Amino acid sequence: MPRPDQAEKDLKLPPEMAGEVPREYRAQVEGRCQRQFIPKPKDSPSDWTSDIEVWIEEWVKGIDPKCPFRSDGLRLVTVQVDWRLISNSGVDEGIIRPVLGARGWPILPGSGIKGLFRRACSPEQALHWCGSRCADAEPCPGILRFHGAWPLDASWRDRNGCGLLDVAHPQQNWQVGFEAGKESHSAFGVVSLLRPRLCIGLSSTRSDLSEEEWKEITATLHRALERGLGGRTCVGYGTTGRLSGDVLFQCRLEGQGPAARLLNGEPEFRPTMFRAAIRGMALRLFGGLSDEATAQKTVNQLFGSVEGTGNVGLLATAYSSDAAPGPGTYGRGSWKQPVYATSGCLQWRLARTCRADESEEKSLKELLACLHGITMALAGFGKGWRRPDHRIFHPRYGKTPIGCHWQWLAPETLPSGIPVQSGEQISALLRRARRSGRRWLEATGQRPASPAPWREVIHPEQMQIWVRRADGTDDAEAIHWFHKTPQRENPDPRDLKATPVGGQVNKVNKVGLAWNRMLPLLDGSSPPSPTGQAPPRGAATARPRRPGAPAAPSPGEASITPWHGPYLESFVLFRDRRQQRLTAALENKLDEGAGAGFKRIRYEDQEDT
Repeated sequence: MPRPDQAEKDLKLPPEMAGEVPREYRAQVEGRCQRQFIPKPKDSPSDWTSDIEVWIEEWVKGIDPKCPFRSDGLRLVTVQVDWRLISNSGVDEGIIRPVLGARGWPILPGSGIKGLFRRACSPEQALHWCGSRCADAEPCPGILRFHGAWPLDASWRDRNGCGLLDVAHPQQNWQVGFEAGKESHSAFGVVSLLRPRLCIGLSSTRSDLSEEEWKEITATLHRALERGLGGRTCVGYGTTGRLSGDVLFQCRLEGQGPAARLLNGEPEFRPTMFRAAIRGMALRLFGGLSDEATAQKTVNQLFGSVEGTGNVGLLATAYSSDAAPGPGTYGRGSWKQPVYATSGCLQWRLARTCRADESEEKSLKELLACLHGITMALAGFGKGWRRPDHRIFHPRYGKTPIGCHWQWLAPETLPSGIPVQSGEQISALLRRARRSGRRWLEATGQRPASPAPWREVIHPEQMQIWVRRADGTDDAEAIHWFHKTPQRENPDPRDLKATPVGGQVNKVNKVGLAWNRMLPLLDGSSPPSPTGQAPPRGAATARPRRPGAPAAPSPGEASITPWHGPYLESFVLFRDRRQQRLTAALENKLDEGAGAGFKRIRYEDQEDT
């Protein structure tokens, strides 16, 4: 019998054969296969491909094109997933990929479907259909059997598996500024199904189950699916339509901006950006009300976290678009980038049972409303939210898409004071949001304290705001400051190109200290028709000939119909002790109006004195 070290030596593959081993059977270590990491090695060849892309290609090639799952004797419920579906097998450390069933097809195990179904049942229904819980003294089986969920056909593997490639890109520490400019962020590979149509298989131990009861079972299942199917439902994965029932907050909106790209360069509209924006604004709000640890703990409880042991957040979100957010392109030559336009309904609900009483739930609704109001008034959603959309407000800059633009739809349905229309209303909204944040901290046993030492927190001493009224899309002022290079001979604090205030994207890739936003001033008028419900009068790339006139269309670009009336332009500046000279000079210039009529707004309250 050979010695262990001799056996190990005999099993080693020659280098030329080691490269032929499929990624599925390789160790998840550097040099063999690292599906979750996607850094491109230095001096890599032009045809270099990440391990996760190779794994997907190998997986798709080995899949039987015919569905291997039989439906004999089953009741099938068909469901369409709106966006992406995650099912984590847990097989490989550090990589999220589906559970694989017969002949390589992805499945959702029946146990997960049963757990989701049980939560939508009354106690009596749960006992009858699902059986008693394992902890009960006398186990009692239910009459239903859950056979899992699987794709209806092979369309989920279309485009050679391109739709399977997903990405997770956590960057809140970089966006908010946790580490005084030393933050970093990385994208990680994920495998998920893109808009699959699923079959859910059910059966019963009772052959005499009536059609009426089957209808009730199916209705309960559909109600359960509103909570989302599979994993990461709290961030928008696995949604199957609009929510109904206990919705905490909802709003209709529309917007446009640069589209995200997957690892292979494919553009994709990602509804997870809505949750990321509201979560980020919550961090800034609580960071201005409490210390660093308390702010992060509170936000993690609300929105969930994967840090440490992880936890399911209290809030889940779903975005239902009026029409497919079809991608377009914008830019010149190699600078051309994908863009999107969308309109729809953004909804929030409780993701799990809340111990909060009625007053705490009311506080949670108020908090959500305030966070959306601040985001729409001063910021936005998705890539480029710190800048106005150049396609609308700086159309002469046609190099590449910069910035985004968002507008309320049906603002009259929102709580009073949330859709702001003046600097005074922004000031009132910020004070209201900070009061709401304090109430939530107290309701959850936390105490307000000195603000967190982050770059961006909502605090009167840290976050400075100025506003002005712009006559139309061609009257934006601050958008031009970010394209002016500072001059040594005649310095002007408004020249922000490649400065710490404006942001640096070439070598250091640092977030700046300023936000700029153009908010439509409806003045009692109706907002534009939403994208997907009425054809736009023209693309958002052309300057209107006069206020209220249609914009000249430009083909091939995804755009909404922008508001052609006046706007409230806001400029937000965060103080930074490391850049005190630059920020102080810009503050003084803005206090003088900056040559455009800017006025400072204040939002201190008694708690800040």
